[in-house]
Amino acid sequence: MLARDLQSIVIYDQEGKFAGVRRPNSKLPIEIDGTKIEIVDAIGSTGLELKTDPGVPIVYAGFGALMLTTCVSYLSHAQVWALQNGTEVIVGGKINRGKDDFLEEMNQLLDQVPEIVESSLSRQPDSASG
Repeated sequence: MLARDLQSIVIYDQEGKFAGVRRPNSKLPIEIDGTKIEIVDAIGSTGLELKTDPGVPIVYAGFGALMLTTCVSYLSHAQVWALQNGTEVIVGGKINRGKDDFLEEMNQLLDQVPEIVESSLSRQPDSASG
């Protein structure tokens, strides 16, 4: 049998010789090798299968996160540390982009920090002694 458009069915015998054409639900039997065949209905089908995968949303979310973090990696961010040891202050920093600009900004920032003069420390009362 061969159905090209589900309107008519072409029927062949076992040797592949043409036996006739019938419409579904025509109620006209066709005889092949002593057997009467009547086409009642034709149901279309395809070789395609639809499948679902429950992990697809997780994979898409992972790709979305990857794209988002890739965009975020182009943003500039800096970290600055300061450590005070008595009268000495040690300042350090780290940046992911624009290292020359960061150095310039750090120098401007450190220029605004007032210096501690030794004589002003000697005038302050010692809180540990009393």
